[in-house]
Amino acid sequence: MPVVVLSERGQLVIPQEIRRKLDLAKGSRLHLGLMDDGQTITLRPVGRIKSLRGFLKGTPTADRMLAAVRREERQRDERRGQGVG
Repeated sequence: MPVVVLSERGQLVIPQEIRRKLDLAKGSRLHLGLMDDGQTITLRPVGRIKSLRGFLKGTPTADRMLAAVRREERQRDERRGQGVG
């Protein structure tokens, strides 16, 4: 386990091996946490916006969903008007 030194300004350097594994670069944002034991510090990379790219691909947009609901309601109303349903 690598050892890091805290500077007088409260800064530390994350070892290169860990930065590479976590794909960290200058300006990367990290969540800092303290475990319940009060002795363990955790650092977790903040999710990048790029990682969300395309996660909604293939899902209908709100206007398409609304159009489908309206179409179903219209069809239901038409069936009721004809005495079906």
